[in-house]
Amino acid sequence: MDQKNGTYRLVMNSLFIVLSILLSRLLAIRIPIGNVEVIRFGFGTIPMFLSAFIFGPLDGFIVGGLSDLIGYWINPMGAFLPQFTLTSALHGLIPGIIFKYFFKRRINYWTLAVSCGLGEAVGITLTPFFLHQAFGISYAVLMPPRLGGYVVSFFLNAFIMLLLLTRIPQINKMMEKK
Repeated sequence: MDQKNGTYRLVMNSLFIVLSILLSRLLAIRIPIGNVEVIRFGFGTIPMFLSAFIFGPLDGFIVGGLSDLIGYWINPMGAFLPQFTLTSALHGLIPGIIFKYFFKRRINYWTLAVSCGLGEAVGITLTPFFLHQAFGISYAVLMPPRLGGYVVSFFLNAFIMLLLLTRIPQINKMMEKK
């Protein structure tokens, strides 16, 4: 199958959306304080990163945004706030831009770590800001668990992405064709 085929791209991005919803909504560890989910640790950003690295930043942006919208429609967790949809979309856009334009699609641990890390940095900066604005939760409560989770995800996401991009022949083939 030709990667530039629009149908193939649509099907792959649809699969990434479904994977992102499953990994972030069903298979994540959630810690609420009161009625507000303060921290969620999972791997829902991995499919967004894959889409951005394979097909480009715009595809990562679309996968991130649609996975949040569709995920909310299927399994709402609190009130719908469009700011979180934007944050989710930026999780796909920023790593794709960094990987494609700054690292010229070179696959090694550190290019993936920096690309994924900058994408995750959006989550630890914008999400606490939006939670603070919407619900008045103190930054002292929001930031410590997010920083700890960021350190773990910085190294773990890059390792997972390296394994996926280099060890799975189908994904490796898609990366080489582009």
